[in-house]
Amino acid sequence: MQLLKLLLNGLLITLTLFFSANSAATEKEYMLKAGFLYNFARFANWVTPTYHNDNFTLCSPDETFINIADVALTKRSIKKRPLVNKHISLNSSSLTQCNMVFITSKTYQDWVNTPGLTYQNILLVGESDGFIENNGHIRFFLSSGKVRFEISPNNLKIDGLTMSSKVLRLARIVDG
Repeated sequence: MQLLKLLLNGLLITLTLFFSANSAATEKEYMLKAGFLYNFARFANWVTPTYHNDNFTLCSPDETFINIADVALTKRSIKKRPLVNKHISLNSSSLTQCNMVFITSKTYQDWVNTPGLTYQNILLVGESDGFIENNGHIRFFLSSGKVRFEISPNNLKIDGLTMSSKVLRLARIVDG
């Protein structure tokens, strides 16, 4: 119950940022999603955790998202490690620096069309239709004007991750 309260408090902070008057719709949506990503990372478990430069690294090939995440997630930590947001290219060497990757709708086609990428030990989150079917772990979707998410526990397990049952209860569970 306490973990659920912490999750809700984190989302409340994100929602506060979400309603800033000068933000565009995309910025608001990305701020909200950055808050979700932060909480997914807090409640995910890596079978074999790896940290680069002793940081927890959230990556995305979408520079706009990373710039917004820098604002929304400033001075945060995951698993007692500083959270670093990093803009990457979709290639194997860039991915080795990441603990979590967010594939936005703008970068989805590039991600699908880049063969040979492996995501062992990396939490993979996206927002496009077909994301889970292409071996993604968590996908955002809109329902009644609200951001919701679905999770594939099978895809998580294949890549060496699990998610807290508290988060799974809030998600729509799907098979990859």
